[in-house]
Amino acid sequence: MSKLAGKIKRCRGLKGWTQEQLARNIGVSLNTVQRWESGKTVPSPLAMEKLQELLEDVLDGDQLRLFLE
Repeated sequence: MSKLAGKIKRCRGLKGWTQEQLARNIGVSLNTVQRWESGKTVPSPLAMEKLQELLEDVLDGDQLRLFLE
C-alpha cells in the first residue's frame, strides 16, 4: 500500500465513513475509492482537492500538509 493510499484510508476512518460514503461525498465510484486505498491508482488533482476539503476537519495544518505531499 502506498503512503497516499494509507493516508486516504486512515483519514476516512477518522471521519467514520465507509468507502461508499467517501465515494458519494467526492462524486466518484466505490471502485475508484477502493483502487485509491489499495494503491492501484491515485486521485486526480480535482479529487485530491475534494479530499482535502472533506478531510480538513480531521487533520490539523501539519497533518493536512503531509496528506497532500
